[in-house]
Amino acid sequence: MKINAMRLVLLLAILGGWEAVSGPLVDPFWLSRPSEIGVDLWKSLLSGQLLSDLFITFQATAIGYVIGAIAGLALGFLLAQSETAALVLKPFILAVYGIPRIALAPIFILWFGIALTSKVMMAAMMTFMLVFFNTFEGVRAADLELRNSARILGASRGQLFWFVTIPNASPWILAGLRIAIPQALVAAVVAEFIASTGGLGYRIMETTSILHTPGTMGGIFVLMMVVLILNSVLDKCEDRILRWRPKESDLQNN
Repeated sequence: MKINAMRLVLLLAILGGWEAVSGPLVDPFWLSRPSEIGVDLWKSLLSGQLLSDLFITFQATAIGYVIGAIAGLALGFLLAQSETAALVLKPFILAVYGIPRIALAPIFILWFGIALTSKVMMAAMMTFMLVFFNTFEGVRAADLELRNSARILGASRGQLFWFVTIPNASPWILAGLRIAIPQALVAAVVAEFIASTGGLGYRIMETTSILHTPGTMGGIFVLMMVVLILNSVLDKCEDRILRWRPKESDLQNN
């Protein structure tokens, strides 16, 4: 409760300072007032445009995230079990991962068009890479002594996987899933920047092209809020999944 109160005070201080300097010190054309951004967002909400754009972007991000996460988890677990396959395929995966996402967007739009599919594929590609590497490293980093102890006690391969490997790798996997959330959103928005008929990225580019700064900054603000909400949801899931892990405060008290 105290932390939330401190966050609220800090937020109000930032908004108040921003409101104060926009105009007297900085031209509102470059840095719109929070009040102007709020009014613009409210008008967009009432017209239904904001919800429509939000749905388009969220739909592409969510579908791509799920596809990429499932593929990344599956391949990460699979390659972590085979040293030979990992050594053969890892350089190729690293090569694809090294390609700038902005360079992939035009190709995906060329292949899949400007509709939903190209945005989904961009989000899926970004999510896949992050989840795959975290899953792969997490499984390989599983405690060898614990695995050997479980084998000595008669654990089967399936039991070893579910009760030793998965719990040990879960912090890595959840970290990958967390990092992938904003990256998947960024990938979808980048695709909307280049070619789209709707979405938050499209709206940001449209308002920028007509020099409507409150609309541009409002779109960026909405993207920030979406990331915060999604991360909050993942925090709850992580707390539930990793409830067996002692909290830092508990360790300090002991």
